[in-house]
Amino acid sequence: MQPTLFFIPHQWLGWPLVIVWLVVSAIFVGVLYRRHGWGQETISFFPVIAIVLGIIWFLLPNVEVAGINPEDPLGPMVNRGLAIRGYGLCMLLAILSGMGIVIYRCRKIGYPVDPIFTLAFWMVIAGVVGARLFFVIQKRELFFGEGVPLSASVKAMLNMTEGGLVVYGSLFGASIVAFIFFYRTKLPVWKTADLIAPGMALGLAIGRVGCLMNGCCWGGVCEPSMPSITFPAGAAAYMQHLSNGKLLGLTTEPTDAVYSRAVVSVSPGVGADLGIKPGDQIAVGGNPDLLRFFSGKDDDRKEQATIEVGVDSGDGSAPRVASVPISKLPQRSLRVHPTQIYSSLNALLLCVLLWCFWHYRKSDGEVFALMLILYPIGRFLIEIIRNDESGQFGTEFTISQWVSVITIAIGFAMFAYRRGFGTRNDETVSGQSG
Repeated sequence: MQPTLFFIPHQWLGWPLVIVWLVVSAIFVGVLYRRHGWGQETISFFPVIAIVLGIIWFLLPNVEVAGINPEDPLGPMVNRGLAIRGYGLCMLLAILSGMGIVIYRCRKIGYPVDPIFTLAFWMVIAGVVGARLFFVIQKRELFFGEGVPLSASVKAMLNMTEGGLVVYGSLFGASIVAFIFFYRTKLPVWKTADLIAPGMALGLAIGRVGCLMNGCCWGGVCEPSMPSITFPAGAAAYMQHLSNGKLLGLTTEPTDAVYSRAVVSVSPGVGADLGIKPGDQIAVGGNPDLLRFFSGKDDDRKEQATIEVGVDSGDGSAPRVASVPISKLPQRSLRVHPTQIYSSLNALLLCVLLWCFWHYRKSDGEVFALMLILYPIGRFLIEIIRNDESGQFGTEFTISQWVSVITIAIGFAMFAYRRGFGTRNDETVSGQSG
């Protein structure tokens, strides 16, 4: 797991990065001009230049992160600059790879390439916005609360450097923009949808590798005999296992009290050494960045870095807070299902299937409909062993499972409609081949 690859220092942002981008853009425009003249492929790149400039100048300075000072890890947090995350790199590779196979097939069948570049650009923008909006709505308690300034909420919503994108939101946002694009350009809707479906699946497969690097979308605890993975200290799965007491040797259940976990049983470990007993209520707090910094390091300062364990015995005595050196904690989380790997393989297999099914479709639109059927089935099943979302609407089904059920129904209806009333058009779109 490698959430952060490196940091771009604060002094490199602003004008230096603007100049670099303008130079790169000039070179890229020059290449496009030599190949296509002032055609659509060249002109469509100018909105990209403008949007990236806006991101560099207005957005990036607001998403710089404070982090552990490597020279003084126990001291105050410092501005580390702009974090370049493994998640973000995988998202970029996902976009380029997905576009690559779509363009490859377009050229093979003589389909217009120029509008596909434009469509891909707007689908990426809408997909990111939709994915983030879905996440913000789903996890709204992380962004909005009593006394939280609106400016802080907006900044938190814009900060996507650590993930926080939901696939279904991306699918819905990109699909809405795509159909608007089809209406405006008069491109064949269903044929184009079939063309881009395998690219979307490939992008998802690579994006899930980013989830693994980021440590999000983790699975539930599993038996050692099953395929499993562990995460280092500071990862989201590790922090969940720490906060619910499992890494302290405790079995707990949630409560509505300030001390949010009730102890059910105690095994030998840190919890027992602290004198915690069944019936106590606990709350565990620790700095994930500090845990991550010292993870796997043989550093004497680990003895000074601690987590806090609050204990309320419920016998009328005052609650107590114990400080536990992180050197006494496990270095890794418990074994969990490798759901990110399962999700990636599921999407990769889906990409291959959709790619091959293109030749066997009886009418345009069936490939896209098949994606709407098969992806949610896999997602529904994987959600069963994921452990980063709770049930919704009074059920054990997560919000993603509810959306999966709806999407499957839409996919079957679309497939039946296209199979019964659709046609297959293998003719080249005249006058636009690229």
